[in-house]
Formats: sequence, C-alpha cells, structure tokens
Amino acid sequence: MSDNILWRQLREGNHSALESIYRTHFTHLINYGRKFSRDNATVEDAIQELFIELWNKRESLGETDSIKPYLLVSLRRKIIKSVKQIQKTTNDTEPQDFHFEAVLAIDEDIIGKELLVEKKQKLAVAMQKLSHRQREVLYLKYESNMDYEGISEMMDINYQSARNLVSKAISALSKHLVIVLMIILLY
Repeated sequence: MSDNILWRQLREGNHSALESIYRTHFTHLINYGRKFSRDNATVEDAIQELFIELWNKRESLGETDSIKPYLLVSLRRKIIKSVKQIQKTTNDTEPQDFHFEAVLAIDEDIIGKELLVEKKQKLAVAMQKLSHRQREVLYLKYESNMDYEGISEMMDINYQSARNLVSKAISALSKHLVIVLMIILLY
C-alpha cells in the first residue's frame, strides 16, 4: 500500500493504518532514535508519544507522500526535547548542545561485505573524525536509504546543501581512510 493511501486512511481514523505504519517503521525509528539517546526508555517513550499524537491529531495532519521522513523528523524533535528536559532536571545548568552520535553501517558500501573487525574499527575511528552533521547525513543517506529531498527536509536544509554535505562527508571519510591505510602500509 502506498504511503499516500496509508496516510489518508490514518487521517480518516482507520486504526489499522496506524498499526501498519507502526509495524513498518518501528524498528527503523528505534535504531534512529538510539543515535540520539542511548537510553532505550527515552527512545521508546518518544516513539509511543509520537504515535499517540499521530492518532490524537490525525484529523489535523497534513498530506504526505512519504511517511518515513515525517516520522524521523518528529521522533528527532521529541528525543532532543526529552534529552534537554532530562538534562535540565538532573543538573541546574543549561543543557549542552545536542550532538548526533552514530557509527554508521555504510562500511558495507565503502569497503565490502567481508570486512574484518580491524577494518571496521578503522572505519569507526574515521567516522568519529567527521562532524556530527556529516555523520548524521551519511546515516540518513546510506543507513536509512533516504533521497536528497528527504534529507533536506529532515535536516532543514535546502536540496543542494544536502547533496553538498553528503559529498563533503564522503570526501572527508575517504581522506581519513586513506591516511589510516598509508599508516598501516608504512609500518
């Protein structure tokens, strides 16, 4: 069933449509949410809250032809809000800037499916040298299989900026991997 039809059914009050959206996207939402918070309860609560709001506000929802980006953006906002609220209650200082933390599984696309543990560790080190936005854009592009239009909506940037950010992230990742490879070859 297309996202348009499923979304329309949800807006019309079809409970099965909500269940279908939940079943289809839950695993991806939980994986994406864990990139923002390691606290599983926070992520699961945010997902539950998201779906409760979808149901309660279904009549006022706008049209969408792509449910996944809508859910990801909403979940991202909920988790960031929740994490900041937790930071405020656990310490009286202002919350620190929120950073997207991810070690991506794009290693299969870059190096191949038969990576050794050592190569995966080197990729993880190279990923940590990227900016938080570069890690996030690579996650969205290669792990979530989002197109540039979805990425631009998700990260609130224009289409060309999304393309440029992916390109720069791949270029920076390649440079880091080449440096690691040269160090290995020299020793």
